[in-house]
Amino acid sequence: MTRDRDAQQREAMRLYAEAISIVDPIRIRMWSEAELTTGQLRLMFFLRENQGATLSDLAAHLGVSAPTASGLVERLGRGGFVRREEADHDRRYTRHFLTTRGNSVVADLEREGRALLNDIFGRLTDQELAQLTRALERLLAAADAVTEVRA
Repeated sequence: MTRDRDAQQREAMRLYAEAISIVDPIRIRMWSEAELTTGQLRLMFFLRENQGATLSDLAAHLGVSAPTASGLVERLGRGGFVRREEADHDRRYTRHFLTTRGNSVVADLEREGRALLNDIFGRLTDQELAQLTRALERLLAAADAVTEVRA
């Protein structure tokens, strides 16, 4: 890697870290209000799109062991964010769902984050927004390629 390329990558990493922290103040406030961890919130966002997910589904999505995912679900259940349903045919087969409270927290966080990003993106020209979109698409494609190689 050339010195210029190395410096450019370091700058890209710095800017990426700064960019992904844009909505942190909203997340941190909501996490503290609801007493949630990052892992718990990630699990809740996944459940919103995957109601009825099994513990194996949750663990795979989070990249953690089943006991770790079970602990997250247990704490979310005690907080009234997630409920479990055991299958009639097999008590070991448990599905997980967001409760009304869980859905509300996820929706509030998404709404506030979306409003902030809409304000930010609204300050970009059409061309800048198109360039950003293309760059993010390329970033995600590169991440997918690296993830496939490492899997």
